[in-house]
Amino acid sequence: MSRHAAGSILVVDWRVGALPHEPGRLRPAVVVEDHELFPDDYPNILVVPLTRDEGLAHRSFAEPIEPSADNGADAICWALAHHVTSVSLRRVHPTPSRITAEQLTRIRERIVLAVCGA
Repeated sequence: MSRHAAGSILVVDWRVGALPHEPGRLRPAVVVEDHELFPDDYPNILVVPLTRDEGLAHRSFAEPIEPSADNGADAICWALAHHVTSVSLRRVHPTPSRITAEQLTRIRERIVLAVCGA
């Protein structure tokens, strides 16, 4: 297993153990950790899930991701910074897709706001 670069979009398998209002299927997510933060053999990675469900996208904490060739989206989706979580590397599948450095910065700012407040 190896670390994935910040801003990479992964597919995460959240099908086992999900409760209502939690991710519960194969779902894309954005890597938000710095790949040098943890050693290569650390078994988990920090991500935020992506969703097309605007109802889950709390405006203060969700970063809109417009479709682009780099991110592979075919419709607007939302990076849910308030759902930042650690997930096992065994649950993730890499993709060639990624978000921009600016989007990553805004997601990280929203994570700080969600965890620490204003």
